[in-house]
Order: sequence, then C-alpha cells, then structure tokens
Amino acid sequence: MSQEFLIQNSWLIALAFGSGLMLIWPILTKGGGTRVTVPQATLLINQKKAVLVDIRDDDFVNNSGVVPNSRRMAIKDLKEKAGTLAKTKETPLIVLCQTGARSGAAATVLKAAGYTDVFVLDGGLNAWKEAGLPVKKVQDAADAAPKTKTPKATRQVAK
Repeated sequence: MSQEFLIQNSWLIALAFGSGLMLIWPILTKGGGTRVTVPQATLLINQKKAVLVDIRDDDFVNNSGVVPNSRRMAIKDLKEKAGTLAKTKETPLIVLCQTGARSGAAATVLKAAGYTDVFVLDGGLNAWKEAGLPVKKVQDAADAAPKTKTPKATRQVAK
C-alpha cells in the first residue's frame, strides 16, 4: 500500500521537496559573509570603523553613484588586491553591490584572503539609497578631490 501511495502521489512529494529547497536556497547561496541591514552596517562603520567595499562594475557606479568613503574594487581584482582594503585583517569589511546578490561571492574571496569579519550589505546600494543615506555621483567624487596648485612660475608664463 505505501509503495502504491508513493507512485500515485509522486508529484505531491516532488512539490513538497521543491518547496523545501526553495525555502533554504537563500541560506545555501549567501556566500561567506554575514548579512547585515543598512542600520547594522552604519553601526559597524561608526563603532568599529568598518570599511565599505564596493564591488560593482563601472557602469553601475556611473549610473548610481558611490557611497562616500567606500573602497571600490572590481570583483575580478579581489584575489590579488584584497590586502589593500584595510590596515589589518581584523578590520570589519562590508561588501556591497547594487542589490546584494553578488556580494556573497566577494565575501567568500575576502574570507579566504584572511579577513575575519566580513559582512554583506543586504539589499546593496539600493537598500542604502532607500534608507536615505548619502550617495555621491562619480563626477562629484572627482570634483571633491583636492586640486593641485599651479606653481607661480608656470602661472606667470601663462600670462
């Protein structure tokens, strides 16, 4: 009887298994970092001097802007340049992308590089913006860079 039940209701069993898998999928794919909300991230930045690591491509950055004082590094460069992100491996890092979907993979790379406290910003830059926190356009960030002074001798020749 039980074998007959399984055969007749195999679609129901497959549906239950698929539903269970869909429920645990976010846990399985979250990557190496602990997910933090925007308020938790701001606390980490203010209290523990966490570093925001922006792994988005240039196209996203040009269209959406950047979080002030974040460190930009392409995800493809993380393995080679991970050591340049913070002074010590104990410094907390918060990885962000546009939506929070790609940050898990980057967090895994950073943990493999030896960082002990790696977090993923849940919702990414979109959540940051929704919380009303500051975002600078890329040209604003370039304009804010200190301008070099022209030496006096050069200015006099230019007249």
